[in-house]
Amino acid sequence: MGRIGNIGRNGRVDAKKVKLCILLAGCAFLLLAVLKTEYKERDLSQWNDAYLGADEAIQMLTFSGYEKSEWEELLDMKQDRELKFVDVKKILEHLGATEYVTYQKEGDAKAIDRKTWYDIYDQLLELLDTNQKVNCTPCLILKKDSKEQQVQTQDGSYSYLVPDDFLEETEGYLCYLYENTIIGLKREKGLEVVLPNVYFEGVSQQKASVVFGGQTYEFPLEEVGEDLSGTVCDMHFRDGEIFKIDRKQETITGNLLTVDEQKIEIDGYGPLKRAKVLPVYKTYGTIEQKDVSDIVIGNMNVTYVVAGDEVCAILLNQPANLSNIRVLLLDGDGTVYRDGVWITCDGEYQVVYGENTAVYGGGTLFDTASCLTEAGDGYVRIDAVNGNEMYLADASGSRISYGYEGGFEVRRYAEGFVVINDVPIENYLYQVVTSEMPANYQPEALKAQAVCARSYAYRQLLQSEYAQYGAHVDDSTNYQVYNRQEHTDIARTVVDDTCGEVMTCGGEIIEAFYFSTSCGMTQDDCVWNNVIADDYPFLKVTRVSADQTPLALSDEAAFYQYITGIDDSCFDVSSHFFRWSTTAKLTDERMEQARQVLAVRKEIKPENILLYDSSGNPTDTVSGLGKLLSMQIKARGNGGAVLDLVLTYENGTAEVLSEYNIRKVLGCLVDDVHLLDGTTQKMAILPSACFTFSYDETTGTYTIYGGGYGHGVGMSQNGAEGMAELGYSYKDILNFFFKDIEIEPKG
Repeated sequence: MGRIGNIGRNGRVDAKKVKLCILLAGCAFLLLAVLKTEYKERDLSQWNDAYLGADEAIQMLTFSGYEKSEWEELLDMKQDRELKFVDVKKILEHLGATEYVTYQKEGDAKAIDRKTWYDIYDQLLELLDTNQKVNCTPCLILKKDSKEQQVQTQDGSYSYLVPDDFLEETEGYLCYLYENTIIGLKREKGLEVVLPNVYFEGVSQQKASVVFGGQTYEFPLEEVGEDLSGTVCDMHFRDGEIFKIDRKQETITGNLLTVDEQKIEIDGYGPLKRAKVLPVYKTYGTIEQKDVSDIVIGNMNVTYVVAGDEVCAILLNQPANLSNIRVLLLDGDGTVYRDGVWITCDGEYQVVYGENTAVYGGGTLFDTASCLTEAGDGYVRIDAVNGNEMYLADASGSRISYGYEGGFEVRRYAEGFVVINDVPIENYLYQVVTSEMPANYQPEALKAQAVCARSYAYRQLLQSEYAQYGAHVDDSTNYQVYNRQEHTDIARTVVDDTCGEVMTCGGEIIEAFYFSTSCGMTQDDCVWNNVIADDYPFLKVTRVSADQTPLALSDEAAFYQYITGIDDSCFDVSSHFFRWSTTAKLTDERMEQARQVLAVRKEIKPENILLYDSSGNPTDTVSGLGKLLSMQIKARGNGGAVLDLVLTYENGTAEVLSEYNIRKVLGCLVDDVHLLDGTTQKMAILPSACFTFSYDETTGTYTIYGGGYGHGVGMSQNGAEGMAELGYSYKDILNFFFKDIEIEPKG
């Protein structure tokens, strides 16, 4: 019979030893229960200074380049658990950092506390994160979206990988940020975080309502000693509460002249430093945050909040008074900068530089370099005394421009001089209408052009893409051609006859695009690879004819038949660009030019030039594509324009999107363009994207058949002329080319 337990010599069980065994077993059971209970209580989704989860530590190691699965395998993790000292030892060994990181070592199985881990982690960052991809920065949590795992902070929006319950709104943390993601954080008692330059709406029911980052927030706050409503403040948070509010009291008022990333120029004050993040608050009507680009350059009297020596916020207290447009006058080679600027005038003109004013007699030449001796010297303002026109001249005094109304502002930059013509919008249009459309066209066509030009100009006022130079537009085809033709009475007549009239759609002034000649159809904004059709609901594919029978021109066969024939019903059929043809030659020189264009356009707008290597993998470079083998039209719009052109090379393909890119690339391959009237023109860009082609195997060339001139969107100018000749009014013309619009006075 087997023995169980320990039996004494006399065969009896030793009672004392049995009691001891029972006691020890009880203690062991109790200890196991305690440990088990303690382990269960260690909820790793809740913050604890004494330990952290291994998964949390792994997320913080994202910067190392190792995948999460690799770390889990290394640490033998079946599920999340406490990070232990043995784990740290493995991490340091894996990173080759054992001998470089110091810390107080303890038993392998012991959980490591947060302070020790953060000390180790900071040493790892200093050792391995040489590009400083991880930054530890204070973050105030303004709003948390647990579903999307996103937080709004005083510095913007971040994703987060830390447990959701770690983050509480209105609390401040020291966050480890990596690629716009919070990968770890520290809690620090008494940490102060500032919410800068908020617009303070007011206090109600012990809650402060403020606008910041485009959002309205409410924070618990007892009544403050002064009324802060309508002011800009810094709000200081500590341990989840507002403990101090600093009101920004100094303000200045004036027109915004120029703005860039470093400075802001205010009429009467000159250039001032600006905050990197510069909030703009609209205080009339519904209070909301806007963007610096929403300020209408030169047409908006606004309030600037100043702290120290920089502008830290802007208040828009009333709508813009859209009266003047500021035109950047490009140099003869189409560049922004000039080597020098000389001004002359038929009559007296006034020059203002800083606090100095001088009057020059008619015919006197003024050299702006006499005031602007070096870059950053402010600007010179030149105005005719009695409304005379002023002229740009060369150093000898010979005029190099037609006359300008309004005034000139000239600034000097390191690259050269920049000239702005500040002119009333209606006067601007006098020189746009006949720069864009021949003066001998029908008056109703010219009136339609005037309303288009005015609508387009007002839209550009609201965008101010040249804000860094203090301009809304330039004087080239980038916007509207300005003052490039002799001044005519008919231009003044048609502008005056339509004075103030603009086109609106849904209450908004439309961006009234126009172009020279259609192929018989207008296009919609798909030709620009625009996937947001709601931007331009007034732009529809339209047959430029009294005959509105639909044509299915997205079909290749149907388009070929249409473009190789003549549609006599079209309003612009008399234009010599209505039909044209040319030949594309794939010579080495021409193919190299095309590759260069692809590279430049790829850099400007990458999504419109898609490059693939020989395996079909996306690439960013045209280098190594090799010889151009063939061309294929992949997609065509309903109006007939090519939307997607595929170029097949020896070692890859290029997919060209957007009408301008397509025309520019193919323009490298062609030379003479044969027009409908039998004449020939040399062109560096294909006349339009409404074309098809056929390949000649004998010559290795493509014969291209096309129609129209320009982007094809909006109003065809020659179509408008054809309609006017048939008796259509300018309002008929505009309603034909633009859908669901109203023609009404501005304002």
